[in-house]
Amino acid sequence: MRYRGAVPPLILILAATAGTLGCDTRADKAARAEAARRNQEWEAGQRREAETAPPTPEVQAQVDTAVKAFMNEHHPELVAEGSTYTPLTPNLFLVGVSVHDPLKGNSYVAQLTAERLRDVDWGDSDTPRENGRLLWVVDYASADRMRILAQRHGFGEEVDRIRDQDRDNQYRTSWGHRTWLDDYLLWHFLFHRPSAYSYRGGMFAPLAPGYRFHDPGRPIAPEDASRFAPAAAPTGGRSMVFLGGSAWRPPLVSGATSLPGQAFVAGPRGSISGRAATGSVGRGGFGAAGHASGSGG
Repeated sequence: MRYRGAVPPLILILAATAGTLGCDTRADKAARAEAARRNQEWEAGQRREAETAPPTPEVQAQVDTAVKAFMNEHHPELVAEGSTYTPLTPNLFLVGVSVHDPLKGNSYVAQLTAERLRDVDWGDSDTPRENGRLLWVVDYASADRMRILAQRHGFGEEVDRIRDQDRDNQYRTSWGHRTWLDDYLLWHFLFHRPSAYSYRGGMFAPLAPGYRFHDPGRPIAPEDASRFAPAAAPTGGRSMVFLGGSAWRPPLVSGATSLPGQAFVAGPRGSISGRAATGSVGRGGFGAAGHASGSGG
């Protein structure tokens, strides 16, 4: 057979090799899809491990240093005898400081929060820009304050579901009356957050599951939590802030509509390099909160 041009043979060659090229393309796509699947599984596994991993020693040291600086500045009359830290997210902690008041002769647990935020510079524009600094903001714990923090850090609706299980506070717990603070500790328990830990004698040590820092002698028992388990059922006991990955990214300080408390700049190797002027609190902010029997709300 004779051809007057090169087009017919080229068509035949392409036709003959089309099946092979198509197979190679499908194989490449399949390989890429399998690699992507394995990568997703690996990332999911890493994220799941990180969900329950305790805070790093650097974070532990930063929070502890910021809390000590806050107490020394705002309550120099109190003698701190030890602290406990309950990590709600990597960027938000409930803090209990065991203090003694020599003037009044009493001891109690001061209740605080520690929140990590990304700092910004405003410059001459109305648009804030991250400056690479991280802040730890320490403040007094209260029902209103915790509602704001829970919403900012993405788990407020999950705590609301816990409240909805017993709006009238009819459930009997092993410790009696359930306070607003217990709703957050129940969330911590039900959503499998890392164990609370203490700092005493220069050492950090994990505490037993269900630890209630405002009433340490009466922890959350499994039967206490079981009544509220339906609140965690929709996500299998995993918070949406971790399923979506947002828990590891601190909120921007510019996103906070109000920022009371005292802010400290996070430094290297677990240090605090200074204080930041984002707000301040007056002396005597514990009010009725902080007693060993817990606060009302």
